[in-house]
Amino acid sequence: MQRTILACLLLFPLSLFAQRFGGTPPSVKWRQINTDSARIIFPQGLDSQAQRIATIVHYQAATVPVPLGHQLRKVNIVLQNQTTIANGYVSLGPFRSEFYLTPALNSFDLGSIAWADQLAIHEYRHVQQFNNFHHGLSNLMYNLFGEEGFSLAINASIPDWFYEGDAVYNETILSKQGRGRLPLFMNAYPSLWQAHKNYSWMKLRNGSLKDYVPNHYNLGYLLVNYGREKYGLDFWEKVTADASAYKGLFYPFQKAVKKYAGVDYETFRNNAFDYYKKEETQKGADIKETGVSNVFPVNERVLTSYYFPYAISSDSLIYLKAANNKRPAFYIKDNEGTHFLRIRDISIDEQYSYRNGKIVYVAYETDPRWSWRDYSVIKVVDISSGKEKTLTHKSKYFGPDISASGEKVAAVQIAINGKSELHILDAKTGEVKTKIRSAEVGLFTDPKFISEDSIVCGYRLPDGKMALAVVNLQTGSLMRLTPPSFNVVGFPCVNDHTIYFTASYAGNDDIFAIKNGDPAIYRITDGSLGHYYVNVSNEKITWSAFTAEGYQLQQMDQKDAKWTKMPAITTDSTILTYGVSHTGDVRAIIPGIMSSRLYPVSKYSKGTKLLNFHSWRPYYEDPEFTFSLYGENVLNTLETEIYYLYNRDDKTSAAGFNATYAKWFPYLSIGSQYTFNRQARAGNKVKQWDQTDSRIGLSVPLNWVTNKVYNGLNAGTNFFYRRDFNKGIYKDTFTTVQFSYLQHFISWGQQVEMATQHLFPHLGYNVSFEYRHAVTNYKSWQDIARGVLYLPGFLPTHSLVLTGAYQETDTLNALFGNRYPYPRGYNEAYFSRMFGGAVNYHFPIFYPDWGFGNILYLQRVRGNLFYDFTRVFSTNKKASADQRSIGGELFVDTKWWNQYPLTFGIRMSYLLDRDFYTGQSRVNIFEFVLPVSIIPR
Repeated sequence: MQRTILACLLLFPLSLFAQRFGGTPPSVKWRQINTDSARIIFPQGLDSQAQRIATIVHYQAATVPVPLGHQLRKVNIVLQNQTTIANGYVSLGPFRSEFYLTPALNSFDLGSIAWADQLAIHEYRHVQQFNNFHHGLSNLMYNLFGEEGFSLAINASIPDWFYEGDAVYNETILSKQGRGRLPLFMNAYPSLWQAHKNYSWMKLRNGSLKDYVPNHYNLGYLLVNYGREKYGLDFWEKVTADASAYKGLFYPFQKAVKKYAGVDYETFRNNAFDYYKKEETQKGADIKETGVSNVFPVNERVLTSYYFPYAISSDSLIYLKAANNKRPAFYIKDNEGTHFLRIRDISIDEQYSYRNGKIVYVAYETDPRWSWRDYSVIKVVDISSGKEKTLTHKSKYFGPDISASGEKVAAVQIAINGKSELHILDAKTGEVKTKIRSAEVGLFTDPKFISEDSIVCGYRLPDGKMALAVVNLQTGSLMRLTPPSFNVVGFPCVNDHTIYFTASYAGNDDIFAIKNGDPAIYRITDGSLGHYYVNVSNEKITWSAFTAEGYQLQQMDQKDAKWTKMPAITTDSTILTYGVSHTGDVRAIIPGIMSSRLYPVSKYSKGTKLLNFHSWRPYYEDPEFTFSLYGENVLNTLETEIYYLYNRDDKTSAAGFNATYAKWFPYLSIGSQYTFNRQARAGNKVKQWDQTDSRIGLSVPLNWVTNKVYNGLNAGTNFFYRRDFNKGIYKDTFTTVQFSYLQHFISWGQQVEMATQHLFPHLGYNVSFEYRHAVTNYKSWQDIARGVLYLPGFLPTHSLVLTGAYQETDTLNALFGNRYPYPRGYNEAYFSRMFGGAVNYHFPIFYPDWGFGNILYLQRVRGNLFYDFTRVFSTNKKASADQRSIGGELFVDTKWWNQYPLTFGIRMSYLLDRDFYTGQSRVNIFEFVLPVSIIPR
């Protein structure tokens, strides 16, 4: 027997970087700069940042320094200042952008340009992309289906690597830095080439769950930069205009590249890689570091990285280890081997410090209700006892270090107004003892104690240049150690009156040093890729080296280090890994752009354009076809839907609406549906009627992160009302159906962080209970309880998942539909009482990393062995029967069109008991498991 079913994919609700519905506290007072090109919406007190962003945005809108077209549509840009995450996005549906204003302190990753400036250049480039892709079929999709239809069209015609590569090129060409000038960003592909990893194009496009593959930012920048260098500054303007218009219909982007480059798409890609490889191959061959060895053998089976080594003694190291199959954890290596110390709490930063038996680092925490408000709190771990304490609460601290005495902690604090300070805290109480601020410093980074009274740290100037300085904690004065430049510096280490650090001098991230009393800067390592997180102790120099197999711990004896004095011109100027095309044709506007215009600021009402309809979407799930009009306001507080529905089984039509308002602490949701021309036969008569179903409800969805756990609590109540309107020749014969009922629900769950290859959390659970009962005209009720328990399997990537459920319903008036998870393989039946559970053992089988035609990519094949058990009861609860099955499932995790993840599967169930509908038992049932929807939302 074979049949097809629909199955929901398991999705975990927490996303750190997506737009956040109802995430801003109502206490925030919003202001705006409203012009013809953009509306900058910002919390009160951020006027200077908003003015700066408006200046940069308007310059780009007016001049379009890098050609892409001159279409202009006004965009809303919302500035968020209560999150600790450095990010930003531009979305369609609705068309808006949000800037997360807290900068990342790892300067090697995103650079040292003022964060608001970089966001304005990068994110507004996405706005220009969306504005200028309204051509041909893409514009038709916009007219037919709104912004989501337009998004679907342009994402199918133009690859994601172009969007991000072009935006990175924009931030690079329009500033003195940008990621195109950062060695860590630019070494991504050279790491593959030096390791002779010849991945297929589709693997480079789609990534891998087992190997390191640079993301679409790295790929995109190389291709975009090469395209403009080889074929002109306007090359991509012409390519994307044709592609978004779907000229040629199938593979429009590839055809456009061939049209304007004169070579086919594959040749274009290969030529681009060859362009960069020629110089890189020679560079890697020329560099031979002597006396350097790996601390650990390279793990060629599992991608593994080691971060921030610290010497505990002459023969032991402590380090942070993160692998694709395990959560990040602290380990100790000594002469007896490696020893697990502790799993790190959830964090968005690998940086930590160690001294005298104490680890100090920052963990990520969130506000339960307001998702735009999160925190970075300091944790202190005693390695002898393994105990951890939280030193600060609801704070925004970064890069902490602990003093040699263990009495002080230094950390960078970033306030919601964007100001940066160095705080010295009591290591026992968390009390702030000293605050260091400086008018010339835009941002402090990476503080390290030299003594109890002095610190060395990196700092960024407002113009984006960086330097190292010594800070006197008694006076608050700064003594500069390195010349300010657009070279990135950071991760200092102090040993024997010498300061070691990583810097991008000479075009690569290497280890440098400054001796006490000697103003010269000396180069210690000369690698082909980056060296980070240096630690010097016991006559050993240890660091993490960036490689295609992850960050590897490398080490050398101090006596083998070659102290090469750096000429001043090298430390003052920047040397690029690869040239940025057309730097002579496009003027860098950052940091120098200034505006004599002061944009007027006014109040922004939270009720502005609440009903903001943006998209129309058809949807089909057998037997219902729906066509919906969706809306959402700019501040993410109201979601609306108006829809038409047709049921092909009942031959009925319906119209309705849904809305959820999330400005207040509870969500308020309402909805109503009017169904036309329903009918049912009762004896020799046909009942005809229209039907209205309405609801209103309150819920409180709480999600928060603490320690090692994601937590979720959701509770609420909904009131439902139904009324039938009889019609036809028998309308007076039948009783008018009219009743209402209440639905109460609560769910609670916790789960630990997942590694890349984990199928499910290795520890977690979720329990829920729901109760429905009629309150007018009928007496009817139904309750259902569900639970799931996640446990680790026999291997690091395996998962044991146990589920259970209980459902009971009133047997006199069964008003409520069946929602019990019935055993797999059986036709679903509805009984007065049902309870049972399931045992699932999930495991990956292999990772194909293979695809074809730029259409389908196979990322992972995985299996599941299961046993289902349910006991069902008769109406009077006196008789019972079992419904048991065993079987297996085979799933394939795929990506379609290099972008959309979908999972397909096949299931074989062996029925141990009789199916109540077919009467079959002891038979095999085969089913296809398909995704519910292929349209991303």
